[in-house]
Amino acid sequence: MLKERFRNRQIENVPEHINKLRTARLVFDKSYDFKLGDLVVWKKGLKNKARPLFNEPAIVMQILDTPLRDQEKQDSGTPYFNEPLDLVLGLIDDDGDFVIFYYDKRRFEPYQE
Repeated sequence: MLKERFRNRQIENVPEHINKLRTARLVFDKSYDFKLGDLVVWKKGLKNKARPLFNEPAIVMQILDTPLRDQEKQDSGTPYFNEPLDLVLGLIDDDGDFVIFYYDKRRFEPYQE
């Protein structure tokens, strides 16, 4: 079921919306050859999880040759449906602990110091 905020959504500036779609696709499709130990951040407009925060560097722990897929996310109405989790990142949580999470590497780019 659609959330109420999307149910009656209208696009006011269609040409601008189309431009944003095309730009997002180009950003999404740009790939990087990450290596262990690289620092990465979310690509602009592609953050789909709470952590890391936007512009918060995370460190590459592992790159999976065969992506994992979350078997709990079987609803095609969610952005996590069939998402390939092929990038393992480490980050520091709010308690100062080092934690590891799995992500779709297409959503990340190298961190620029």
